[in-house]
Amino acid sequence: DYLNAVFYPEETVAYVLNSSLRPDGGYAPRGNGIYSRTAGEIIEDLRTKPLQEALCGVYDPEAGAWIRVNSLDGNGISDANVMTFRHVLVEADEWSIEDQMNLYTALELPIAALVHSGGKSLHAIVKVDATTRQEYDERVDFLFTVLEKNGLEKKARRNRNPSRLSRLPGIERAGQKQHLVATHKGKASWNEWREWLEEENDNLP
Repeated sequence: DYLNAVFYPEETVAYVLNSSLRPDGGYAPRGNGIYSRTAGEIIEDLRTKPLQEALCGVYDPEAGAWIRVNSLDGNGISDANVMTFRHVLVEADEWSIEDQMNLYTALELPIAALVHSGGKSLHAIVKVDATTRQEYDERVDFLFTVLEKNGLEKKARRNRNPSRLSRLPGIERAGQKQHLVATHKGKASWNEWREWLEEENDNLP
């Protein structure tokens, strides 16, 4: 469901199963991961194979796993390898899960997929529907400005780059499940959200 919501079948998906323990006791993704398979191939494998076999790797259930929010070209994992500038990651882990959900809902964010991180975050994969990197940067700047005016801390901008990793749903993490909460939540597209936002602002005193 997540892959169908975020990617087209022919698009190359990049994800990381390996992890390393940080000095603070948390886990960080390690290495470049797998970045040569299409969403369609993974979905087909998930229908017939156990999860780790379908993902072509083993992950640490204490650490969880990660996936990049935009498709890549299959040649690397940097921003230069991004093929689609369709999504940006938004999270507000300094807030409670309930308050994060309330923020995303109140702002009618055009969310392709909403993922519980298995920790203290709701990862919103927000549609920006950009066609170029320049347009992506402009739209992401606008989005985070709106979020900050509604209480989100500026440090959330650290997630703004198009090759950003988010939590992969369906994966165990320290006894919890990284799980898909919703797909296609809020407005259907970036343009629809902008129009709604402008109408909301017009109605303010």
